[in-house]
Amino acid sequence: MFYPQNRFRFAADKRRRRKAIAKLLLLLVLIGGGGTGLFWGVRWIIRQLPVSDSEEQKAILELWKQKNYDTLIANTEARLQKKPMDPFYLTFNGFAHFYKGINQPTTEQKIQEMDKAIVSLRRAKLNNHLPLEGEINYVLGKAYFHKGVAFSDLSVRYLEESIQKGYLGADTYEYLGLGYTNLSDLENALKYFQKALESNSSDLLLLTIAQTYYQLGDKTKSEEYLMRSINKSQDPSIEQKARYLLGDIYFQNKEYLKAEEQFQKILALNTQHADANYYLGEIYAALGDSVKARSFWRKAVRINPKHYGALKRLYG
Repeated sequence: MFYPQNRFRFAADKRRRRKAIAKLLLLLVLIGGGGTGLFWGVRWIIRQLPVSDSEEQKAILELWKQKNYDTLIANTEARLQKKPMDPFYLTFNGFAHFYKGINQPTTEQKIQEMDKAIVSLRRAKLNNHLPLEGEINYVLGKAYFHKGVAFSDLSVRYLEESIQKGYLGADTYEYLGLGYTNLSDLENALKYFQKALESNSSDLLLLTIAQTYYQLGDKTKSEEYLMRSINKSQDPSIEQKARYLLGDIYFQNKEYLKAEEQFQKILALNTQHADANYYLGEIYAALGDSVKARSFWRKAVRINPKHYGALKRLYG
């Protein structure tokens, strides 16, 4: 969740906040992604294969269609023992490792699969004739993204190359937006989030665009997208995040009654929201009602005994 910076800095640091909302958006991307789109885009490749290999290759494609990644990995690795640089087997071995990795329960296991996917796909790219180069770059870009923030430059590079090679995945723009966010290039992040919005006007994406505008200092645009997210959302957690940022914008603009409305609506959704109680205390302090302000700061501390802002107000 993104918490704006202010003089009462009680939330986690900016990198952790940005990472949290990136994870939320990534969850949406993963739910909407999957390997079926790649399958339908590569069925035609079987027509280009040598007749002697066609039955084996058809079997690989059938495993891909079934999302039977373990068997697909085993079969492609067996073939690669005889043909270590065969682009077809390298490609589908890499694809299978990537999609297997997405479903791993731990980060360590996920990264192990991503590493295997990257090795196979980078080897496949050494071939001169590569019918699926766009798809390979797409999966490479996503694999590097899942390896962590330190690989964001490679993630962006391969995803952009996939577009140049004529392949656009359903989630390409979201991943590019997330990659550029990790690189602190918010202008390019916003550009790709806006492109994603053309086909995916989800409440979470609208919230992410609002956050990006906020970080760029455009509170007017941020407010616009926050309202759109709230109006569209049926998810209480997303609504709370949008109202929190909107309330902060109103508070900074000294529109205290508007800010009060947003934080009260958060408490209607979640009575245990310590930060909403804290901000209501700030609002009433600004309006000159110190008794009411202290009551909300005390509520914040009861919910979160380590709440920095409320403790500072009560005992600082």
